[in-house]
This record gives sequence, structure tokens and C-alpha cells, in this order.
Amino acid sequence: MKKNTFYLILAAFFMAQFGFAASISEYAVIKGTIPNTNNKIKEITIHSVDDGKPVVVATSKLNALGEFGFMLPITTSGFYYVDYGQFKSRNQLIRLYLEPKLDINLAISKDSYVLTGKNVGQNALVQKANEIYNEFSVFSRLGGNVTYVDFYPFLDGGLAKAEAFKKTINTKDAEFNKLLKLAVETDVEDLSYYFFKMPRTAFPDKDDRPAIFKQWQVDKKFTNPDLLKLANGVSLMSSYFFYKMLNSENRPERLDYMPEAITHITDPALKDAFLRDAIETSRMKIEEYEKVAPLIKPYLTSEKSKEFLLEYEKVLHKNVGQKGLEFTYKDIDDKPVSFSDFKGKLVYIDLWATWCGPCKAEIPYMKKIEEDYHGKNIVFISLSLDKSKDNQKWKDFVKKEQLKGIQIMADKDFGSDVAKNYDVNAIPRFLLFDTKGNIINADALRPSNPELRVQLDKLLKS
Repeated sequence: MKKNTFYLILAAFFMAQFGFAASISEYAVIKGTIPNTNNKIKEITIHSVDDGKPVVVATSKLNALGEFGFMLPITTSGFYYVDYGQFKSRNQLIRLYLEPKLDINLAISKDSYVLTGKNVGQNALVQKANEIYNEFSVFSRLGGNVTYVDFYPFLDGGLAKAEAFKKTINTKDAEFNKLLKLAVETDVEDLSYYFFKMPRTAFPDKDDRPAIFKQWQVDKKFTNPDLLKLANGVSLMSSYFFYKMLNSENRPERLDYMPEAITHITDPALKDAFLRDAIETSRMKIEEYEKVAPLIKPYLTSEKSKEFLLEYEKVLHKNVGQKGLEFTYKDIDDKPVSFSDFKGKLVYIDLWATWCGPCKAEIPYMKKIEEDYHGKNIVFISLSLDKSKDNQKWKDFVKKEQLKGIQIMADKDFGSDVAKNYDVNAIPRFLLFDTKGNIINADALRPSNPELRVQLDKLLKS
């Protein structure tokens, strides 16, 4: 199929989808090619921005020649992002500033793209901003394994290059100029913070940080609602508070950054978007949510946040009050132990395995809490998800470590009824049940969390 024919068909399809009454001048056309070795790339997507996060707005299948095309209705000019699988991994940024009447062609290769077309608008300038992003993103990719030995020397030159580029942003479109400058600042700062999230083989001293990081730490940090026009706007805020928490002299509790963020984010729309994302990504337990919710919910004022909270709380509490699964597994003496044996007591179950490092890290806390609550109306069960072939290994470990409480082992590790019933795909995992055998929390607090004792004390008094 000839290229012209391909794009005429594409245009006809989109006009049919969006209606012939609409003028072609309301659309931006993006077409291009990408090498598709071994047919690994199945489609190209385009993301727009919704409240500071990317959202897919269009998808194009590749044809046999590796060609793709889009005809997008543009009601508001702004940034869009082309994704062929590289977007989340930060391997190459293809960000476009789309306006009506643009006609853009992209010849995409592994690490770059060639921009041509009848009307590319401001995108030659945007491409230079993308190149700065790509230089910083090398240090913030999972598996890149570059350390501070590489990053620190790069940073001064990278920052200087970004500042010099911002001075060249001087088009006739003042709104575009302002947004692109903000985009460059956001890219640089977000990716610099993100460096410290990545696993490394070499680490600087805790106090060894480039001076720019101190300059970035200011009160009333986030004031510009235009951050929500950038796909990494929320990411910047999240990275900032993560970095502050990581480098705090007195390490705060893991959710303390949420109420603290309220004082550093002055714009209401920014607060709303940040807190909504924080709740969505924090994997909070019910008890943690109930503690932090009164502090942050007054700032979740948009209709979008109200709808989100309604669904979030529904899912969070979906198992509460349901009957716990009846199971019977054997203890280290091969005697059967059933869940129903403990009706009339609170039941706290630790799902673990001898091979699981984080599970074993909880053992000292589990021992201590069992000791402190001995004789009270609660039973502690450690339920191993070791493989059946490791039954003796499990028994030897229990005896060697002098584990207390009820020690039992599931029959089919992660394929056992208890693991499947509670959707257990990672351990440690803790379950808490009331005296009737009903679920209090199917993803309960860990023994190492001081809030667990507060919860147990309340339950024992009620």
C-alpha cells in the first residue's frame, strides 16, 4: 500500500469517527514510521494530560511497513506524548505541543526521532527540551545502574544546559513559552529526585548531596496550577516529598508526608490532584486510611476526587465483616489445626515462608507481640506458604528460631485455599479476624507497625 493511500484511508476513518461537520482545521495530524524488529511493537499510543498525569487518548496499530497515523481533535493546545512502550521506562521522551492545523511526521529510531511535516508548530523547540529530558533520564531508569559517581559530575553541566535553553524560549506565544519553561524545570527536578529512588551499587554519604537539592527545598513549594498541564506534574510533587522524607533527620512515619504536603502546596487544584494520587498509590491499610483521612479529605474538593473516594472506600472495606475462610492445616507435630478452633478469640494470621527475607524481618516483632499479649483473648497464627517439599525445612526453622504461637503450614503454598481466597501473591501478609471469625482486615498492619498494638488494645476492650 502506498503511503499516500494509507494516510487518505486514515483521514477518511477519523472524519467518519468524528463527523464530517467538523472542519479539518480543528485537527492535528501525526503520522510516522518506527522500525519494528521481530514485530515487538504492536501499537503506538498518544497520551494527553489529565490533572498532572498521562492518560491515553488515541491508539494506532502499526501496518506491515511500521507506519502509524493519528488525526486528533484539538480543543485546547497543550502537550501530548507519543508512546511505543518506552514512555513509563523513561527511555525516550517524544513530547509534542499540539495545536489545530498541525501536520507532523515522526521518523522514530531507538534513541531519537526526526521531526518533519507541513506544519510542525513549536515542536522543533519542544524537541530540544525533550533532548534535555533524555540526558537526565539516563540516571533515573530501572536497571540503568549508574551511580552518584556518574550523576554528580553530570548534574552541574546538565543544569547549566537547561538554564541556557530556557533563555532561548522566546516565541510570539507567551503561554507556550511559560509552559515549556515550566516543563524543562519540572523534567530536571523530577528526574533528579528520581535518581535517589533507583537501586544502586554505590551510595554517597547521607549528607553528600549536590547544593541544588537544598535550593529546591523551600516553603510554599508548589503554587503554579500549570503543573497539572504536564504529564509529570504530580510525579514531581510525589518525588519531592519522597526525597524530603528519605533525607529527614528524624525519619517520619510513611504517611506523614500527606498532611505535610498540605502546607507546602498552596494551590487548591494541586493539593487535590496530589492527595488523590497519594491515596491511590500508597497501598494504605484500613487503619492507616482512617487515621490520615480526616486530615486530608477536606482538601479533596473536586468532583473527580469525590467520585474517586467513594469507590476507593468501597473497595477498601469490601471484605470487612465477611466470614473468614474455614481451613485446616497441620502443625509441626502433624496435628490438624482449623480456623474454627479459635472462635471466640481475635485471630491474627501471619502468612510467611522460610525463604522470605521481609517475612523473617517481622519475626522478632511477632515474637514480642505474642509475648506481650499472652493470656489475652487473641491467638497468633503463623501460616507458612513454603512448598510441600520444604516441610522439614519449615519444621527445623520453627524449632531453631523457637517460634511461638500457632505454627502451621498450608498444603499447596500459593495454590492453597487460604492464599487464593485472600488473593495473596506476595508475602508477608497479615490477616485479622474478630471473635466471630469475621474479617476485620484481610491486609492487616504488620507486627513492626506500632499502630497494630493500638488497634488490638481497642479491639480487646470492646
